[in-house]
Amino acid sequence: MPSLTRRKFLRGVGACIALPALESLAAAPAAPSAAKRFVCVSPGYGMNPGGFFPLETGANYTLPTLLKPLERHRRDLSVFSNLDHPQVGGGHGCSNTLLNGVELKDTKDNPQRLLSLDQFLAEKIGQKTRFPSLRMGSSGISWSRAGVILPTEGNPTRAFARLFLDDNPKVKAKTRELLREDASILDVVREDTRRLNPSLSRADQAKLSEYLEAIREVERKLKRRSDWIDIPKPSASDKVIKGDDELVVDLSYPYNTSVMYDLMVLALQSNATNVITFGHPGGNRLFPFEGITLGYHSLTHHGKRPDLLRELTIIETYYSQQFARFLDRLKAVHDSEGRPLLDTTVVMFGSGMGNASSHSSRNLPIMVAGGGFKNGKHHSFERRGRDGRPLCDLYVSILQRLGVEVDRFSTSTANLNHLLT
Repeated sequence: MPSLTRRKFLRGVGACIALPALESLAAAPAAPSAAKRFVCVSPGYGMNPGGFFPLETGANYTLPTLLKPLERHRRDLSVFSNLDHPQVGGGHGCSNTLLNGVELKDTKDNPQRLLSLDQFLAEKIGQKTRFPSLRMGSSGISWSRAGVILPTEGNPTRAFARLFLDDNPKVKAKTRELLREDASILDVVREDTRRLNPSLSRADQAKLSEYLEAIREVERKLKRRSDWIDIPKPSASDKVIKGDDELVVDLSYPYNTSVMYDLMVLALQSNATNVITFGHPGGNRLFPFEGITLGYHSLTHHGKRPDLLRELTIIETYYSQQFARFLDRLKAVHDSEGRPLLDTTVVMFGSGMGNASSHSSRNLPIMVAGGGFKNGKHHSFERRGRDGRPLCDLYVSILQRLGVEVDRFSTSTANLNHLLT
């Protein structure tokens, strides 16, 4: 039966009197969404396809080498083969397209197309938290509605301070002053553009509209910062970054990966944010693991050489082990309603790079855990020529799971609800 509001009822009978609040006419409360939070973990160079994708589909697949550390979580995981972004080409730039499905060069006429999934979610489910989103680690996978790639925080100490340490009164006063100055500048810019608008062509007016949207986005952020200045931050033990008498915490990469994951758990548990991205950095660093003799980037260009693949597997297995530990923590820690965080958090692991050895953007390594999804299987899709199933079809299902009523996102053509819900 369609919802019948008091206003609709009065209009229907042509009445102009106030109707009392009748129980039968009250709109039914909206059903709460199954999940409330979103986390994306992304290794910038992807994962070696030969060690990541299972050979069998369904629930009884054999875990390949890189997924073996996740054995205890297999019922909480959905693994996907042949998901990619149809319009994205190869090269290192494809790593930046993970959460929006489009390349910068293709959005010059409409930069808003670059808006990434996490930032769209920040607008929808992140407005009641101190931080609409947190961008941790490295790798530029977050794009604003204005088409700007957003910075990340890879330093655990600074991340802890931002989350849990209140500024002193002098810093707060200075912040208020800077916010007022920024707001005044935006007022002047907006007034100037309003006077300019009537003299522009339609095409230029459209571009100016995009520019004004970017200004409005900045204004919203300034207001949010102002609103939260005097609200105390949640408290948390600094042992996560300092350790104790028995444990010394290594804050250098890659050993700080577990620390960053712990900070993410604390951020979710304290309701500091509902949206987090965490990127593993690329580069050609020499990982301090036994058996590693070459830089990370050099190993990703293995050309299927067994010796290089063995070394690369050491690094990527470490990533899987740390991700498995993160899922352990999300299962063990409960939210304010007493539910395990994993039950209310959609966790995605993936990269915009499908095969780093060939710089391919096809067949991206994608997994989803938690969020109340019907997990536990490996799903494989058919390829049509160069392209697989649009990854953005999965994003539509994620959005809907998080209570965002949309049926399209970026290059999506449908959703994956038939597999996940």
